[in-house]
Amino acid sequence: MESPLLCWSAPLPPCRVGSPARPPAGRRRIDMGCASSSSSSKRPKRAPGYEEPAVLASQTSFTENEVEALYELYKKLSVSIVKDGLIHKEEFQLALFRTSKGANLFADRVFDLFDLKRNGVIEFGEFVRSLSIFHPKASVSDKTKFAFRLYDLRGTGYIEKEELKGLPYC
Repeated sequence: MESPLLCWSAPLPPCRVGSPARPPAGRRRIDMGCASSSSSSKRPKRAPGYEEPAVLASQTSFTENEVEALYELYKKLSVSIVKDGLIHKEEFQLALFRTSKGANLFADRVFDLFDLKRNGVIEFGEFVRSLSIFHPKASVSDKTKFAFRLYDLRGTGYIEKEELKGLPYC
């Protein structure tokens, strides 16, 4: 953990690294603006993969307010099982089906399509970009491409007979 750089008012030496959290009696703490200082703790902690709502709104069908509301939902989902600020497959399944138990081909496939970076978790930017496909303003063409990718399990550009056999609703 990075230690804060703090200064105490005179007559102490001007700066000390790793000084105590509480100033000595009769002296006040002066924050030098370090990254780990108390001023940075006023900024809300953001989830890994956080992207600014204005940027995401410009790249999706959502408004900035909708992106901000999605961030609140994302925060709840991303700590429902694993408290790391990322949505894991079990958390995704829990959100969809109210259970994280058992394999579900549909949930696994949708999770894989949302996991744009292919790193096993869904970051906030991936979450918003992927949900955008379900927005009423999203184009029919984009929705069709998403549905096609849902069934094209092997990513060949074709939906093959074998890919349809394992699906529970076919």
